[in-house]
Formats: sequence, C-alpha cells, structure tokens
Amino acid sequence: EILGLVGESGSGKTLTALSVTKLLPKAAEIASGEILFDGRDLLKSAEEDLRKIRGAKISYVFQDPATSLNPVFTIGEQLIEGIELHQKVKKEESFDIAVAALKEVGMPAPKDIMYAYPHQLSGGMKQRAMIAMAISCKPRLLIADEPTTALDVTIQAQILDLLVHLKEELQLTIILITHDLSIVAQVAEKTAVMQEGQVVEYGDTAIIYRKPSHPYTQKLIDCIPKMSGHRI
Repeated sequence: EILGLVGESGSGKTLTALSVTKLLPKAAEIASGEILFDGRDLLKSAEEDLRKIRGAKISYVFQDPATSLNPVFTIGEQLIEGIELHQKVKKEESFDIAVAALKEVGMPAPKDIMYAYPHQLSGGMKQRAMIAMAISCKPRLLIADEPTTALDVTIQAQILDLLVHLKEELQLTIILITHDLSIVAQVAEKTAVMQEGQVVEYGDTAIIYRKPSHPYTQKLIDCIPKMSGHRI
C-alpha cells in the first residue's frame, strides 16, 4: 500500500524517513524506539548490514532530482553502479536491467536515455530516472520524499500515477512524503499526519480526509484550494 506522511515544512517528515536506514545527519541521533523491517530492528543492525539494505530492499526518491543526479555521469552509468553493487551481475546484464527499469517508469527511448546526461533531460524525465534507479534492484519499500515538488501540475499527476502503477506492478510498499494533503488523498490508502516531530493522527486516508480528529489535520485540509464561487 501507499502510506502518506503529511505535515508542513519542519514537522520532521524527512528526518523520520532518513532514520529508517540510519541516514541521519551527524547532529541528529535516535534516542529511543525501534524501526522494524522484515521482522528485524534496523536500529540494532550493523552499518555493513544496512549498506546491503539501502538501495536493495529500501530505496529513496528525493524531491529535487537535479541535485540528486550526478551531472558528470550519464543516466546509464548511475543506474548501472547501483545494480552492480547490489545484484552482483556482469556489466552486460546490468545494462539490460537498467534499460528495463527505465522502460518500467515510462521513459521514452530508454536505450538512448542510458547515454544521456542529467542536463539533457526535463524535470519530469529526471524524476523518472531517479525512480528507475530506486526500483532497479526490486526493493520492498520505496520512500518518496516530496517527489512532485519541483514539477508542474501535469507532470505531478504523471509521477503520482506512476507510483500507483509501480505499487501494483511490483508489489511495492511506498511511503509518500508531502506537505500537500490533496496529493495524499489521490493515491494513499493510509495517512500519518506529523506536527513538530510527532504523529498526531493516523488512519485510513478517506476517513481522515472526510472527518479529521485532530485540529492540525483540519488546518491542513482547510489549506486545500476549493472550487467555489461564481463563474465569470
């Protein structure tokens, strides 16, 4: 399923997501609790074990692909690097896996894109390339941190449709981080609302959207533009 993690900027959404595989900045630490994945507590896992999980079983897609992609390497080189690292396959096979991942995310002419540099792609294509990298090793969990923020409305809708398609096609679990409750309402089965580092409401998206129990959630819903008034 897709879980929407919602809250305004600074509410702790990204830090929560990074804590899943202990990718927190040096100034932050996890004081207590547990993070369970496949029945094991990741907080008790050694760094070497976490490196095998990151990118292979748990993948991330960040909000600005322009800063996440390396400008001096082709899309193919960046895709192949992760595939060879986690899947231990030969270069020829990793090339085919990379092309298949680009095709899976709806990238036009995927073989040609393998030789393209990030600056040659549009914003939407860069985000599709990032998603292709995230799914290339067939993870169980995909964490998408504001994946549509830097995109126009039409491309936003395409990326959201793509995430739903991947969830169903690859049997993915997705955590979708956003400050926009209307985005979550479109695609997420469950929603967790964060305020000042705490989850203040959690449950079925349709129920939360229809009848929020926390005042902060109501404020987020009130911020969603509504079609009203007279047409001119």
